[in-house]
Amino acid sequence: MYFPVGWPKALAVPPEDIGGLHSVLCNRDRVLFAVITERSLAIWYCRPCVQIVCHCRSEESVRTLGTNQKAAWRPDSTSVAVTTSQGHILFYHLEREVLAGHGANCYNQTRGGRFPSMRSSSSMEYGEGVPSIRMTFFTSVQIIGKIECLVCVRDELLVATGNGMLQRLRWDGVVNGKTGINIASIPFSIDLQHSRASTLDTPGITFTHIEYSGLLGGFAVVLPDGRAGLVNTLAGKVENNSLQGVWAQGLENVTCVAVNNRYRLIAFGCTDGLGVVYTVDDMTGALQVSHRLELSTKDYPDACMACGPVSRLRWSPDGCVLAMAWDRGGMAVWSVYGALLMCTLGADQGLYQESLRLHLFRIKSMCWSMEGYQLWMACETLDRTEVMELPTATSELLQLQFVKSTLTVNPCATNHEHLFLQGEDKLFINTGDLVMKQQWKDANMNRPLRESITRSGDSSPQKPVRQSNILVGNKQWLVVQIPITYLGSNWPIRYAAIDRTGFCIAVAGRCGLAHYAMFTRKWKLFGNETQEKDMVVTGGLTWWRDFIICACYNLNENRDELRMYPRASNLDNAFAYSCKVPSQILLLNLFRDMLVVFCADCHIALYSIERRDANPTPTCGGPSVVESSGRSQRSSLSDPSASLTLLQEISLASYIPHAVTVISVTLTSLRTETASSKQTSSRREAESLIVNVAGRLLMLQRDRSMTSGKENGDVRKKEKILPFCAPVVLASCVENMWSSSRSSPDKVHLSEALWLGCGASGMKVWLPLFPRNDEKRHSFLSKRIMLPFQLSIYPLAVLFEDAVVLGAANDTMKYDFQDCSSPGVSDSTPTRLFPFNVVDRTTQVYLHHIVRELLRRNLGSHALQIAKSCRSLPYFSHVLELLLHQVLEEEATAHEPIPDPLLPRIVDFIREFPEFLQTIVHCARKTEIALWSYLFASAGSPKDLFEQCLQSGSLETASSYLIILQNLEPAAVSRQHATLLLDASLDKGKWELAKDLVRFLRAIGNEDPESPPRTPVNPINAPIYPLPPPPQDGPFPGFAFGSQARPVRSYSMGENLAGVRERGSAKERDRERHHSVQATSTTNKKATAAPRDIPPRVRADCGVFTGTLKHLEDTAEHFFIDVILQRHARKLLGAGRLRELGSFAAHLNFELIGWLQKERSRAARVDDFVTSLHTLHRDFQWPMPVIALSQVISRSNSGSKIGSVGERSRSSSYDALEIGVNGMTLNDISEGQNRLRPNGMYASPSLRSSMDLLCDELRQEAMDSRQFNSNQKGDNGSTAATETSEMSASIVADDSELTLDDSMWNLANLDELEALSQELACRGPPHCETQLRYLLHVMMEAGCLEWAMLISLVLRDSMGVTRVVNTASLTDMPIDVVGRMREGLSYLELWADTECPGYKPFLLVIRGQAEVLTGIVDIQGSPQVTPIPTPESSLTSADFHALGFHGNASDTENPESEEQQSVIETELPQDGGQCALS
Repeated sequence: MYFPVGWPKALAVPPEDIGGLHSVLCNRDRVLFAVITERSLAIWYCRPCVQIVCHCRSEESVRTLGTNQKAAWRPDSTSVAVTTSQGHILFYHLEREVLAGHGANCYNQTRGGRFPSMRSSSSMEYGEGVPSIRMTFFTSVQIIGKIECLVCVRDELLVATGNGMLQRLRWDGVVNGKTGINIASIPFSIDLQHSRASTLDTPGITFTHIEYSGLLGGFAVVLPDGRAGLVNTLAGKVENNSLQGVWAQGLENVTCVAVNNRYRLIAFGCTDGLGVVYTVDDMTGALQVSHRLELSTKDYPDACMACGPVSRLRWSPDGCVLAMAWDRGGMAVWSVYGALLMCTLGADQGLYQESLRLHLFRIKSMCWSMEGYQLWMACETLDRTEVMELPTATSELLQLQFVKSTLTVNPCATNHEHLFLQGEDKLFINTGDLVMKQQWKDANMNRPLRESITRSGDSSPQKPVRQSNILVGNKQWLVVQIPITYLGSNWPIRYAAIDRTGFCIAVAGRCGLAHYAMFTRKWKLFGNETQEKDMVVTGGLTWWRDFIICACYNLNENRDELRMYPRASNLDNAFAYSCKVPSQILLLNLFRDMLVVFCADCHIALYSIERRDANPTPTCGGPSVVESSGRSQRSSLSDPSASLTLLQEISLASYIPHAVTVISVTLTSLRTETASSKQTSSRREAESLIVNVAGRLLMLQRDRSMTSGKENGDVRKKEKILPFCAPVVLASCVENMWSSSRSSPDKVHLSEALWLGCGASGMKVWLPLFPRNDEKRHSFLSKRIMLPFQLSIYPLAVLFEDAVVLGAANDTMKYDFQDCSSPGVSDSTPTRLFPFNVVDRTTQVYLHHIVRELLRRNLGSHALQIAKSCRSLPYFSHVLELLLHQVLEEEATAHEPIPDPLLPRIVDFIREFPEFLQTIVHCARKTEIALWSYLFASAGSPKDLFEQCLQSGSLETASSYLIILQNLEPAAVSRQHATLLLDASLDKGKWELAKDLVRFLRAIGNEDPESPPRTPVNPINAPIYPLPPPPQDGPFPGFAFGSQARPVRSYSMGENLAGVRERGSAKERDRERHHSVQATSTTNKKATAAPRDIPPRVRADCGVFTGTLKHLEDTAEHFFIDVILQRHARKLLGAGRLRELGSFAAHLNFELIGWLQKERSRAARVDDFVTSLHTLHRDFQWPMPVIALSQVISRSNSGSKIGSVGERSRSSSYDALEIGVNGMTLNDISEGQNRLRPNGMYASPSLRSSMDLLCDELRQEAMDSRQFNSNQKGDNGSTAATETSEMSASIVADDSELTLDDSMWNLANLDELEALSQELACRGPPHCETQLRYLLHVMMEAGCLEWAMLISLVLRDSMGVTRVVNTASLTDMPIDVVGRMREGLSYLELWADTECPGYKPFLLVIRGQAEVLTGIVDIQGSPQVTPIPTPESSLTSADFHALGFHGNASDTENPESEEQQSVIETELPQDGGQCALS
């Protein structure tokens, strides 16, 4: 609630005060501060922090009367009393004086000439300056006995002496009364009613500390023996027979005391470094323990013992925080009910480590300034760096700056919805998400943002559209500086309010008010300073739509008023609506269109607010027309106005001890009786008043029993006049309260709940329990339930529908002063011991706390309803993990057995959601291994959970379970499950997961298969093995070649990529080629019989698909890992999925070329060229080629005859063209060129534009042809008809297919037709073309000529086809491979004739290469069919070589001869040593 900012300011103490600071004390208004040293008294002003006057005592006075010790202010700030060490009290008189040339101020505020004021008044009559004060020594009074403490009680001084007396003195130095009060004669008891009082036994006992509280009606005292209590003045007088004490039970080591009047609390500091806070029982008057102020041993181990006893305690002016200082150094700030807000003993503070050891930093005295924006501290530092000399003391007066939540003084409804902090000159707002939401909401509107904000004053629930993910993620503060024009004469800022949208802000200082709009970034002030100075905001302010409502006191007419100022108009009384109230207003709040006002006479008034857009009639005391800056400001018809109508008054005088103790008043729609969730409407009416009285929450509900006899009438009016029942206490120790005025039909439980912030006790939620539709509601069942839970942050705002609590926290930033140290400044000054303080925005989810408490109370059905309503939250899975983790940590580490454990219920609850498997494994991975057995005893066996992941397809979750199995099961079990997961990941195409699994299997291959490891090995998520970076070549899926790829050099297509090998003779190479099948079968038998006898070999570099791997031991585990990979590679290759095969090899470092060399006669065999070609087009997103027929037929018109087409007429050819290609007319082509693509391929925009031009040209030529035919019809009509029929019969067949005869194509025109087809055809994506060309090189190196031929056909690369044919002709390629290529080309020609004529030109271009293949087959004879081994057949030598174990040249296939390489040599592209295809 209070958070420090920046470094503390060091105030310069005059050099004559070398004796050191003793104390600092503020007056009643906290404007003047008295700084006490050993021999001087100085009066300081709060803003600016300057010293006004100082009185230094002479040496003789110090020697005679003693040094200064303590001080006390007179209530009217006209006198100061100072005690001395020798039992004297010195009285000083203060008065204002007028200085010549300065007036009544010693410092005046002036305006600079460069920036003149824009306000109406030209003088500085209202400008605040530093007053000039004359301080004179009045008299001194000697008190018998040592003065222990003194306190001001009304117009008297009460002094406790060392001889056990209480002396009463007047401020003129005269002792009041004949004798003092004997402290030993004061009776003490446990309470004021039932217990028996007894006097103190010790004679001469006194009070070491005393503090007076008028609201508590007594004194909080501390005795020398460590006991403490409250001395009550029964008759309101300090006399012998009217005092009775009440003990604070359980305390025997008290050092200091502080009283909080607003919350009726008494805080005691103890010698053990702890603080104990007591509250007063209103019934018996006894002191009961409220809470303790104790640092957590987890965050601050042994901090209290190191810092010693508590030396000082000070409550803030509003009573919301308590500052605590320790005797050995350090300080902390607590909220009113014990939440730690700031502590200097943490590791991030400089005091806790080196500084505390070398420099003893002590706070001798401290005091809060006006509104609590500064904490004045009289500090002393003992430098221990000098070993030989005594520690040197350094005194300094520090001022620590604070910002506080607006809820401390102005707890209105709109301030509860935002993170809103106020400082003395600036505001901190965390509403960036609201700006984004409003801009998104107004993006579809035809009005500007400013107008929409101005006119969107409706408080309906659909206006602010919530986007919780943006708000939760936004941690930046928007700092709004308050203008010096307003702040200069109205410091400090007392109240601040923000509207519901978060765009408009209003502030009120000493006088008047001002407001700010974020969308204009401008402040609006009163144009007339007289109007500003005539009003003082006393009870807060709030926003209603676009109106500012403030509770103020009219100084001009001496009355309390409610005023409403429209935001759109000028800030002037002429536009304001005012309503007189009978007494001073202390608090105000809003509920929809109702205003709640709490007055000083303990009455609550309810007003109805109505908006009128007509010309407003001024009702305030000021004139309707106000002259400002020479211009008259009159209200226009467009200026909005509003009015207030009193509805009801409620008296709380019988329920509250004093009006000051009322913290907040809220009108809500909450009731103890809850209806069904379906009956809850979005528009809820006011049903109850909730009042926070000194931390106790009172609820007053409307009395519905009086409406039973009334059946008719306006329901809304009936509810307004219904009385309220007697209050009931909902909770105690409440600091803040949140309730929603909007109801969400999806999350009625959260929106209908009441949220309470209870300091150290965390939060409480008063949750409704809605019955189910099929459940009968019993009267004895609870309608609501109060659920407490702890938080790690201090809550400042609650997002009801997002299940998130927003707060703020103190954070520090270290700064090194060594670089900027000056020679005259010591490094041990208190300023340098403090770090730089900042305010950090914090967030915490609370949904799991609610579910846990409901399950603990066997309310699982309600917990399930709430959880299901929040399934749409993006962090719902995280909520389930938090729920499981907290219960697991608590129960698994319990020292005593738990008879009714909660973990089984939590697990069964999570099982209701699809995130169950993921939640269990994530929770296990984040906890210790020792707790896993307790977790899986309730969740089930990890093996069963792993199998469930496989069945549901959650492979990533299943991979996390492998780590669990590795630590709980033997290595053989984890290896078995990892193999199952590897198969599933390969089938699903999850290559990264498969790669991690391969590394995982190889890592555990050498472990003991019988005993699990003691420490988990995490090859999947932990960076034990470096992973290659993801591809960065674009968003297209493809081959991920990255850092695992070796640099690619220029090499011959016949050279083996496995490395440089010695080339054998041609005879040895031929012998190995002819006997490859026999050698393969023999090697397979040997490898299968004794896999462990295989000698270890080094896997060589195989291009960019594999990287250099370490030496692997020749084990059966490693062997069968490669068998799994090879089996999947056969599956992909057999299905023709080359693109997936490339991705598989790239991600898993699979030696593709060596494996393809062994599989070229088995899995790499292509039996159906047409189907395989279709598969390549589909997988690589490569469209089928198309052809432009206009160019073909135009050649027949120019005299170039193509077969039978040249004998047909020109007109008939164009008529046939209108019929179209594949059943499509020219109109169809122009309307949708995508129909030209077989297999659902679509044309690119560039191709569509080309086809449009082509179709236009064809239509024009067709029209010309018809005109020519009509002119020539009389001459050769019959011939034209015959030629037309022949054209239709030869070109168009079955009205849907285009048949092109080979005679149409002349070899002389093939190059031109091919170029035209290439130009019109839409090529595939560039990255796919790169992948295809790379696979072409791989297939050529591996000798898979069939796939190389198909890839060349897809790319329409005639040179690639030539290289394939040359390789087949110049090498000893098996005759069956050549025969299949020849037959495949023949089938493709037939397929192109009937289905895809776009391939016809290219097939005719490579017909010569097909004839070469035919010649090879004819020369070598008929091919012998080689049986294709299945993946289940026995392993061959190719399988053994595919494992990556390469030996000498005799173990592998020899490369081609030098002559063959010279024919087919090519060079692969080089790109920085890597080939990246994505």
